[in-house]
Amino acid sequence: VIEKGYSVSAFNQLLVNLPRVKIVDFIALKAALKDADEKILKIGDYKPLTEVTISKEFLQAKAMVNLTNDEFREYDKKVILESILKQSSEKAIIYGQDINMVLANIRAIESFVVATGKEPIRGNDAIVKMYRMNLLEPEVFQDGKVNHYELNLINRVNKDDWLGERIEPTKGVEGVSVLGNKIPPIDGRQETLKYDPNTIRTTYDEEKNMTFLYAKRAGAVVYIKERISVSNYLDIQGDVSFHTGNIDFDGFVDVSNTVEDNFTVTADDDVQVMGLMGIGGVDLIESKHGNIYIRGGIAGKNKAVIRCSGNLYTKFAADCTIECAGIVNIGYYAMNCHIKAKEVILEAANSQIIGGYTEATARVLVSELGSRAGVQTKVHITGFDRAKIKQDYDLLDAVIEGARSKMNRTKKELEQFSINLEEKERFKQQQKEEEYEKYKTQIEELLNRKTSYVSFLRAKGEGEVVIKKALYQNVSISIKDDKYICADEELLSSIVYYEDYELHKE
Repeated sequence: VIEKGYSVSAFNQLLVNLPRVKIVDFIALKAALKDADEKILKIGDYKPLTEVTISKEFLQAKAMVNLTNDEFREYDKKVILESILKQSSEKAIIYGQDINMVLANIRAIESFVVATGKEPIRGNDAIVKMYRMNLLEPEVFQDGKVNHYELNLINRVNKDDWLGERIEPTKGVEGVSVLGNKIPPIDGRQETLKYDPNTIRTTYDEEKNMTFLYAKRAGAVVYIKERISVSNYLDIQGDVSFHTGNIDFDGFVDVSNTVEDNFTVTADDDVQVMGLMGIGGVDLIESKHGNIYIRGGIAGKNKAVIRCSGNLYTKFAADCTIECAGIVNIGYYAMNCHIKAKEVILEAANSQIIGGYTEATARVLVSELGSRAGVQTKVHITGFDRAKIKQDYDLLDAVIEGARSKMNRTKKELEQFSINLEEKERFKQQQKEEEYEKYKTQIEELLNRKTSYVSFLRAKGEGEVVIKKALYQNVSISIKDDKYICADEELLSSIVYYEDYELHKE
């Protein structure tokens, strides 16, 4: 540079027509233009006519022709092709090169493909399909003659019934790099079938490449920490009566008709009584670790006690005591009952709670509370700390997201293992598989915990009573330490809830 004042941007414009010039030392260039001291400085390289590069996966090779478009039009294409082929040979490219493809794609300034490898094909992952449990959402409807409250609580299966299946993963297909090297395939990822081998058997169908799960015995299907099992099941055809005696069973109990007065049914798991007439003055019906469904309703004769650690489902309840750790779901009415639960829900459009004492931790929902006759009716919500519940709920979201992220990362790591692993690598693969299953189980447990908070969060404030149609006189509603007593009929929907240390009604 012999004179100052020539800018870098002006110099860059020169390079547009000099595609073979590659600047590698911008600092030297800027200094030369600035100082104009007439020194000779190396600022770059003079590129060859063509340049061939290989992708980092060795699955594609590209070429660049370092000519302007005008130069390219005048240049002998045979010379350019020979340059590309020579460089390809120097780089040991021996697979996937097609001279006709190169001639068809050849151009100036822009890179173009000159060789393509064969990408390995990943095998198909295993696909698991499992037995689906009945959805515990009873249907409430009227057909003009009969009120229905239908549910099937127990998932009963017979011996040799289908319980699940897995389409086995397939092996991958190896690829070839542009250098001619084999690229090992990645097999499809296996999915673990989680089942109890004591109650479930597996059968492999080689023709279909599928593994099937079948029940070893008749019983009730359960999932314990995602593992399917067939639990003990007692099927009583008819009534629980003097013919059967009291029932105390370590599993599920299914009574096809009724439980006669003064008799007891106690079970570790779910209990369902399927008779259309329901039950009367039974002594006790209890599920220690499950749910109870009484299809026809409860006419308790001021004696019956119904107790469960899960949820209760019944058409109606009268003159009985209900103690439920979960949700009491009643189709049509509760009359003169003593009820204690986390939630008490009466779904029907004309549902009623008349008389008695109803206590819930979070919520009571009903169409009509009390009666026109002014029967004394008491409802109490013990309430909860909403801020604490919401904090725990939001924290669970973050924990679940973290566990899901780790599970997905582990899944990607598993996909990198190829076939024919050495013992050390296979041990690592097994560890990753166990890690993946651990995260899956953890997420399932966290989601179940999250679901347990829904009862609280769907309630307004720190506890609520929802009346959809009518609130009658002589009804007492208390939430925590505050109380509301209805003096006159209120034939409108209303919500009584506790918030900011006081009772509200709207």
